[in-house]
Amino acid sequence: MVESYKVVFIGEPGAGKTTCVAALSDIEPITTEVPASGELALMKDTTTVAFDYGEMALEGGERLLLYGLPGQERFSFMFEVVRHGLLGIIVLVDASSAHALDGLRETLKTYAKELEHLPWLIAVNKARDSADSLRRACQTLLFQSRLIAPIVTVDARKRESIAHMFEILFTLLEYGDERSREQELLA
Repeated sequence: MVESYKVVFIGEPGAGKTTCVAALSDIEPITTEVPASGELALMKDTTTVAFDYGEMALEGGERLLLYGLPGQERFSFMFEVVRHGLLGIIVLVDASSAHALDGLRETLKTYAKELEHLPWLIAVNKARDSADSLRRACQTLLFQSRLIAPIVTVDARKRESIAHMFEILFTLLEYGDERSREQELLA
């Protein structure tokens, strides 16, 4: 049986979750896109109402299962569907949104417990420049939320850019495993 691992992308509407899954997936991604309505329709044509799913082949034959989940609290129950076997979380922030920090704040509040127990990072997407000021604002919000995570700038349309996030996530995972083993030896 082929071993598989999971990574989840979460964030506000329009942050790039569907785009990330599509850019990485070796299979045709499964999406739950429907026409956007209300204020959201001013930002984008469609929105995800459940989650996106894709798969990526890893060296050695393993599979990385990719999930895109909405960051809003009303969808948080879907996290339970993907929790088992989850390696880490990538929180996407839409740099082109005037309300990027509000979306991040809601995502951090909604998933705070999960973020405390899993490797994760923040990925600033759709940045027109280096996004230094937004990354600093994200750092401040993390500090206020008593959370710690790397913050990177990505282009969700480019597989290489997203793959860099995985390198960071796997490094965090490896370091966390080493710390767990050290703590077990000290106990």
